[in-house]
Amino acid sequence: MKIKQVYKQLDVLFEEAERVKFEKNSKFVVFSDLHMGDGSSKDDFRSNATLFENVLQKYYLPNDFGLILNGDVEELQRFPLKKIMSKWSYVFDIFKKFQANGGIWKLLGNHDLTLVTEDQNTYPMAYNEALVLEHPSGEIFLFHGHQASTTYQKHNKLVGYTLKYLANPLRITNYSVAHDSRKQYAIEKKVYHHASFRKHMAIIGHTHRPLFESLSKPERLKYQIERLCRDFAREEKEDVKKSIKKLIKSKKKELKKIFKKNPNALNATQLYNSIFHIPCLFNSGCTIGKRGITCLEIDHEKISLIHWFDKNVSDKYLKRKGYEPELIDDGHIFRMPINEEFLDYIFTRIRLLS
Repeated sequence: MKIKQVYKQLDVLFEEAERVKFEKNSKFVVFSDLHMGDGSSKDDFRSNATLFENVLQKYYLPNDFGLILNGDVEELQRFPLKKIMSKWSYVFDIFKKFQANGGIWKLLGNHDLTLVTEDQNTYPMAYNEALVLEHPSGEIFLFHGHQASTTYQKHNKLVGYTLKYLANPLRITNYSVAHDSRKQYAIEKKVYHHASFRKHMAIIGHTHRPLFESLSKPERLKYQIERLCRDFAREEKEDVKKSIKKLIKSKKKELKKIFKKNPNALNATQLYNSIFHIPCLFNSGCTIGKRGITCLEIDHEKISLIHWFDKNVSDKYLKRKGYEPELIDDGHIFRMPINEEFLDYIFTRIRLLS
């Protein structure tokens, strides 16, 4: 499949997407890549299942968020739907609560694509391939992301066969594009250029890599360090300058650690070969991270990248400077905003720079 064909396919996906208009009180949370299995050791969702349940029950449901599940909710390439729904019935019950409030949207990914061949009487939610949120400032295009991959479009059945009959018996965890930075970048680049050309925001999953305003974590850290250096130069109070200096040191340490683990991380920081940095690409990350869950929150004014974690599993963000985790309810679950920006400012830059 040529690149032009990918762009045409994304155009069709956009035109055929379900559309939802923003109201002044509209709030949405976007999760992707749950990969719910049968509860066994081969089930990637199992490790964060309790955290995910608490996040929905104790924060997003009572605060009237609409829930958007952006693909790969069920791991149907490895497990039968009946076993998944039986094991995680209480999670599906929570989904039904959002549905009762008129606020759940399920989008298909490559790992739950076979839902279209299942008996629809057994599945509790309607689903689509894409969704467009119509904000007063512009359109937000949500789809899983595999639609921009030539490999997954051609060989999805083969991938599923390999996972089911090779990875499962050998107890290999879910290998995906998330483990291949080159493939991640190729998919992101296609979506980035399509979104910038069409002058809308695109929100994907699939790569398991959180993105905010088209920036990966290394890029985001470099921008933050540069901003802190400007703040340091303008600040007159010595105690504040001292605090800023500590933050710069902490973020430098974090950035160096990333490049030490992956020397090629610098190669992915070329802003997709674009002349200008256009903040059109976002990724909600995944629900099966080792240290917690990432998601995107969208309200009428802002979009925010959020990391949720259980301090009993990982407390690294409680020890690092420059982060302000918010304790939620029961004493060990934290909501940590990583980045946020006003939607009208994002759309202004998209329109003027594209």
